[in-house]
Amino acid sequence: MKIECILCNQVFEPDKMQVKKIAKHPHKIQICSSCKERITKKVEERRETSEHPSEPVASNPNYT
Repeated sequence: MKIECILCNQVFEPDKMQVKKIAKHPHKIQICSSCKERITKKVEERRETSEHPSEPVASNPNYT
């Protein structure tokens, strides 16, 4: 099975878990591993530099 990444249009071979997910939910968007790594890296960087905590607002002691 070959799938095309929605972000970079690269055709890739999905792993076993992706094949199962695609079989159960064919309407879901799939991305290649390189795009997933790139997005994950950017999200982690954004979380590290964020001024806001990633905790829910109710548990924030500064919440009024």
